[in-house]
Amino acid sequence: MGLFCTTTSLETLWVGGSFANLTALASDLIGQAEDEIRKKMSKRYDVSTDDWQTTTGTVPPMVTTWCEWLSLGYLYEASARGGNDTYKRADRYIDKARDNMKEVMEYEANLVGADGSELTESDSNLILKSNTNDYHDTFAEDNPLNWEVDQDKIDDIADERD
Repeated sequence: MGLFCTTTSLETLWVGGSFANLTALASDLIGQAEDEIRKKMSKRYDVSTDDWQTTTGTVPPMVTTWCEWLSLGYLYEASARGGNDTYKRADRYIDKARDNMKEVMEYEANLVGADGSELTESDSNLILKSNTNDYHDTFAEDNPLNWEVDQDKIDDIADERD
């Protein structure tokens, strides 16, 4: 059984046929969907916390929805027997989940908990690196007669390639 959604929720959302004999496959696909969600969200959130790893945490409602959409899309895809309509339905669910996750990753939307509070972002991903420390611009905004080439520019370029 999944942490973000269940086979029971997928059975409720399943349209177009019997859910009989799909429970084991659905369970595996929920696991794949959860892995995909964690992979995407790990750039912004600490997915090692209880909310992302155990049933003792409180899974954000939108994460549950993403998992249902992805799992359902994967399930339609796996059960399609060459029917274009089934593949389109699968793609629609998968694309909807990915587009929604992309909005969160691009800071167009935020994840909130069940109580409506924003999830805390991981600060391990906020480290900025710079290769321009102690580097003097060759060109500046003042008089061109005052411009000069950085004395160790060639060394900096060589170091950047190492």
